[in-house]
Amino acid sequence: MIAAFKQFINEKHLCNLGQRILIAVSGGVDSVVLLDLFAKSGFNISIAHCNFNLRGEESAGDEMFVKGLAEAYQVDLFVKSFDTKDYAKQNSLSVQEAARNIRYKWFDELSVEKGFDRIALAHHKDDVTESFFINLIRGSGLKGLKGIPVKRGKIIRPLFFASKEEIEKYAMNNALDFKEDSSNKSDKYLRNRIRHQLIPEFMQADRRGLEGIEKSISFLQEDYLVLTQLIDEKRKEMIIRNDEFLTIRIDDLLTLQPVETWSYYLLFPFGFNRDVTDSIAVSSEKKESGKIFYSGTHELLVDRDHLLIRDIKQNRFSEEVLIQKSDKDIAFPVELKISLLDNDQFDGPYNDPGTAWFDLDKLTFPLKIRPWLAGDRFKPFGMQGNKLVSDYLTDEKVNLFDKEKVLVLLSGKEIVWIVGYRSSEDFKVEKNTEMIYRLQLLI
Repeated sequence: MIAAFKQFINEKHLCNLGQRILIAVSGGVDSVVLLDLFAKSGFNISIAHCNFNLRGEESAGDEMFVKGLAEAYQVDLFVKSFDTKDYAKQNSLSVQEAARNIRYKWFDELSVEKGFDRIALAHHKDDVTESFFINLIRGSGLKGLKGIPVKRGKIIRPLFFASKEEIEKYAMNNALDFKEDSSNKSDKYLRNRIRHQLIPEFMQADRRGLEGIEKSISFLQEDYLVLTQLIDEKRKEMIIRNDEFLTIRIDDLLTLQPVETWSYYLLFPFGFNRDVTDSIAVSSEKKESGKIFYSGTHELLVDRDHLLIRDIKQNRFSEEVLIQKSDKDIAFPVELKISLLDNDQFDGPYNDPGTAWFDLDKLTFPLKIRPWLAGDRFKPFGMQGNKLVSDYLTDEKVNLFDKEKVLVLLSGKEIVWIVGYRSSEDFKVEKNTEMIYRLQLLI
């Protein structure tokens, strides 16, 4: 088995003798065999053990057993204890999901902190088959049915070549001691029901059935690689990066069929699940401009002809900054250059949205600059009546993401300039203006 282990590692380019390997060891037969194979193959290894505190004294016993393994193999050991049930409750997860999340998070942190090149997990061939059935039952698509990857980032699974039966046989032949997890015998969990009930029935129907499943999974993995390359090419073609967000032309998206499936594959890297991407596809078809969708990391706006995607901003500028009459420049929240000019220096016109000209005598200092608010009104230059700032921005076809960044300049309680867009008629320069107050937006 050692020869097959080394051959599999080399064929899959999982790791090499010059790298530091962190092995996740629970104390069960799979992880103990993985540890023994790595040790006998001459790798530079250390052990990581998670105590999830789910089985009382049994969990404590597992931890003590793994400490004994570390001493026997003379390798470094890292142990961390978790309140898994509390984490699951706080994050609305099942206990299994919680254990998985905190486990991987700690492994990643430990690998960075201690400089490990690879994190080795003891998943084997049977785990791949069980995961296939789990995802099939849960209604997964190709992404789920293709199974667990043999390598992802630093994580490697060097036992994928071996079945559970082969692993147990190796442990017996090499007199390896291990701990039996009592939860593995319970049919409380879906994976155990599949292992104890579904697969035996499947094998009874056709002894070669599992070989066929393994071959199908292999084909699905290859199909997924092809699909991934196609999706990556289409993503590069369709997603345009701007300074603030990414854009996808809705008309381009709608040419792809089925649009729901394409929407999912284009958008899942931004954290959107299938239910959300299906809703995005429907909103795109209906051209529901103004609708916003959220993932854990991003937000997406359906805006007229485009989908706009950006990172979720946790903090939005909401303060009020004062501009004194003596100020010459403003650096925050936008960069403004301020000048005082005589009337004969006026060199309009007013059609530059980045420059505002005001009659100095009409202004009340200090001026104030802040984000626009619902209900804000001003009199746009060249018009007689007042207009809601929100209506003005809508007429200018400013999308909701850009609207959030719009600032207004106030003299007293009156808006004199929507910064970068339009100044107020009431504060314009006239023939009898003596001094001009000019602000230039520096981009």
